[in-house]
Amino acid sequence: MHHADRGLIAAGLLAVLAAAPAALAHGPVARNAEGQVAAARLFASDSATGEVVAIDLPEGKVVTRLATPPYILTLGLTQDSRYLFAMRGRDTKRDTITVIDTGVEAGAGKFLFPSVVRSWVGSAPGGVHDGHLSTIGGQDAVFNEGTGEVEIYEASDFGSLGAVPVRRLKLAAPDHYHYQEAGDNLYVGHLAKGLVQILDRQSGREVARVAGCPVLHGMCDDQETGRLFFACMGNVVVVGTRGEEANREVARIPYPSKQRAAIFMHGKDGVMWGTSEGANPAILRLDGRKQPYAFESIPVNAAIQRGVTEDGSFILLYSRDGTLDIRDGGTGESLRKVRVSRKFDSEYHEHVDKALLPEIVTLGNTAYITIPPKGVIVEVDILAGKVLRKIKVGGQPTRLVVVKAGGTPVVTGLNRAAP
Repeated sequence: MHHADRGLIAAGLLAVLAAAPAALAHGPVARNAEGQVAAARLFASDSATGEVVAIDLPEGKVVTRLATPPYILTLGLTQDSRYLFAMRGRDTKRDTITVIDTGVEAGAGKFLFPSVVRSWVGSAPGGVHDGHLSTIGGQDAVFNEGTGEVEIYEASDFGSLGAVPVRRLKLAAPDHYHYQEAGDNLYVGHLAKGLVQILDRQSGREVARVAGCPVLHGMCDDQETGRLFFACMGNVVVVGTRGEEANREVARIPYPSKQRAAIFMHGKDGVMWGTSEGANPAILRLDGRKQPYAFESIPVNAAIQRGVTEDGSFILLYSRDGTLDIRDGGTGESLRKVRVSRKFDSEYHEHVDKALLPEIVTLGNTAYITIPPKGVIVEVDILAGKVLRKIKVGGQPTRLVVVKAGGTPVVTGLNRAAP
């Protein structure tokens, strides 16, 4: 080829490259805005596949299914709702904790695409209540029940490559815990040891113990008095946190029948609601304003799951006959019933391998109930008492949490941990 021809070819190539988009030369490119407009996002664990399903509201569209090690027993949001901890059961050699970026954007009415960002191995991790992780001094925490340690995360950027500083507190023994925080102290109920261990929140030093509470499962608090209520097999022990009654037992509340409390919920006007696990023939009403304390037993129709609205105005009971009983959150009076499914014939007692039961969360005056055998989430108008729609997600959806746009925490009112 003639030298002049080679020069013309080279000049032509340079002209083409100069006219090509910057991306062809690996230069800077314009970034496209990401995110989907949504009022809230639901996350449901699937006990059939071990996945976590994300659904955007109000559209009801399944955004994605995120793979996690089967099978998830608990779902817990961080206090800022940016991350969701999906924690595996208690009968495995590797009790994994998988962290999911929920995609929530602070102050924005949209969500980014959710993704798995981190995973590690815990030891029977737990401590989830009301769909949120426990917090200690404003920092997210996980209770490793297999080792008897609390992990406190002193940073919250779980989606980065950086290390998350962890502070650890040692508890009295490995156990299943029900936890409250008040003032400078932690109040940790131990199921098998039958005691409430009181620790200094900062140092982890034991301050006191309240004993004589065998098979402790469930707890609640009264904001007005600061008193804590821990459910035992035979009664409920009340522990003070203020003044002269701080860190000591101040009352015992007997049950009105053989049914004990294992789960507590906040109703309205200082009322607390207690139930046990399984099919419940009654709910236990406790008015924290009236002393001496006394439970009132209110008959219900074999409720296998329960929840309350964010303000405690309504208590919601899903029964094994497939109905949702909507009751007054103060009196327990039945207001309306709505059929949400056929009879629920699956097991009513959960074990340590996986979640089995339906879940109830609320968003304003709308309730969402997972129906595991049918692979759906039922949306119910609480005020009208009617089913709005059934969102098909497939599999066996069980645990359920909801995140509002902007990261505003949603409180389900259901104060329970996994069994």
